[in-house]
Amino acid sequence: MRTFFTFLIGLAVAVGLAGCDSNGGGSGPTAQVRFMHASADAGAVNIIVDGETVANGVSFSDLSGGISANPTVSEYFEVPVASDTDIQVQDASGNTVISTTAGSAGLQENARYTVIVAGAVAAGSETPSPVILRDQFGADLGSDQVGIRLVHGSAIAGAVDVYLTPPGTDLQNATPLISNFRFGNDFPGGFAGQFAPQAVTQSGSMLSVTETGSTQPVLQLQVGGDQGLSVSPGQYITGVAIDNPQATPPVGALVHVDTPGQ
Repeated sequence: MRTFFTFLIGLAVAVGLAGCDSNGGGSGPTAQVRFMHASADAGAVNIIVDGETVANGVSFSDLSGGISANPTVSEYFEVPVASDTDIQVQDASGNTVISTTAGSAGLQENARYTVIVAGAVAAGSETPSPVILRDQFGADLGSDQVGIRLVHGSAIAGAVDVYLTPPGTDLQNATPLISNFRFGNDFPGGFAGQFAPQAVTQSGSMLSVTETGSTQPVLQLQVGGDQGLSVSPGQYITGVAIDNPQATPPVGALVHVDTPGQ
């Protein structure tokens, strides 16, 4: 089985949520929700649930070489699953960045979710947008496997192909792992947020992102091996491609690792 991991991803977002309220506002059945700030030009944001501010001044993570390998992600907090529960992300001036409801998000009682604030403001009127993933860390991983999921959170980049190959592979002779991957899509699909088991190898793998139909990488990241991103069996890795408007090409990535039990 091929090694796989994090991706451009970028959730550049990351988000140190300050002042999370574990009750999230309201009573009754709840889901556990955390946020990733993946919109590079949205500024610091506040998270508001049914009129109650549960997080203030959530900042976008700094990127190094277009990648954040350790983005800050909020703790989980409880959100009522009533269909009309209002969830908003607002900028420092009180303008709404994204708005959804528990019903629209499909939140289920006692389930866990990651909400990604994806897409740069500069990308247009449809961004930022929420990408909602269900977090299930109980996948049956082998002793040499990690769980991997990828999210296309870059509205500026357009459709891309994603390759996972041994380092040094000529992409002209390779088959994409994902073709025509578009903004808002997640891999491997199934229920939103599913993880795909992937083997960890000593040599590592090269994750390459190209414009759809091209074999010229716009972003590359080695995962595993002596020179790549450090990963260990039993971890769950979320890679998010993000907009990085100040860079050329304007694409970055966030990589977040969950280690159950720690």
